[in-house]
Amino acid sequence: MQVRIGWIFTLAVVVGLASVAIGWAYNGGQGPGSGGWEFFSSPTGGPVGLMWGGYKNEMRLEREAAAAKHNYCPTGGCVVRLEKLAIFPKRVQRGRTAYIDLAYTILTASDIGIPVTISREIFFQGKSLGKTFSKNLRTPNGSFSQEVSFVMPDNSAPGVYSLKTQVITGYGQDEKTIDFTVE
Repeated sequence: MQVRIGWIFTLAVVVGLASVAIGWAYNGGQGPGSGGWEFFSSPTGGPVGLMWGGYKNEMRLEREAAAAKHNYCPTGGCVVRLEKLAIFPKRVQRGRTAYIDLAYTILTASDIGIPVTISREIFFQGKSLGKTFSKNLRTPNGSFSQEVSFVMPDNSAPGVYSLKTQVITGYGQDEKTIDFTVE
């Protein structure tokens, strides 16, 4: 009886630790992200299982500098702009880490933090291979850069893939799509 209880306890500990590890892996090992960002992955269950990795988010310009750069006037409404989207290296090797780099600007009439969601989705031949979201409930006004790593599995088909990225707020959204090559 005591051996059986010990075995059940050991199994419960292993399952608990595995659950924590899986949750940690799904958000890139980052826990809650820097600056209040939370990172979520949504695998599609298809034959190619993307591995989303860590990410970082940095403020590039404070509100005043971003407003000056974009010639922003608060009476003109809000600015939600995805300024740059890139993947490096441009030719992704199967089984190797690649990076999604984006730059975006959020400007609103009142200088308060707003909820922002950034989604990234990779497609091959029109089919989604995986999607990731990062959310921040209090994004301040300004310009930001965000980098997310990912690994294309060893069994990925070579060819041209597409990355669709959206910056979404309650005031509007912007999106860009770029292509990259998997070798």
